[in-house]
Amino acid sequence: MVKLEIELDELDYETLIDHFLPQLTEHLRSSGNPIGMLLSNGMSASVARGVLRSLSQAQKDQLTCDLLNGNKQKLIATLEDSLEQKGFHLSVRSAHASTH
Repeated sequence: MVKLEIELDELDYETLIDHFLPQLTEHLRSSGNPIGMLLSNGMSASVARGVLRSLSQAQKDQLTCDLLNGNKQKLIATLEDSLEQKGFHLSVRSAHASTH
């Protein structure tokens, strides 16, 4: 077994918010986060984006980790497929995102 660790920096949170707004809203709502309640109570998408953009860096990092972990199987499949095309025949055993 080989362990590969990747650190992400300088994420484009604006694009992530725009692309994953429904998933972020649902995640925050289901977790009981007060921001999620605000977002799911008929708030327009533009106001919701503004609320998410105003979060602290730590909150944005945690939401990104939640999003990555929630899409883990899709990310693993994409990584395996991409590596397969480059000649790396492997299976990703696990993946997990966390903040430091």
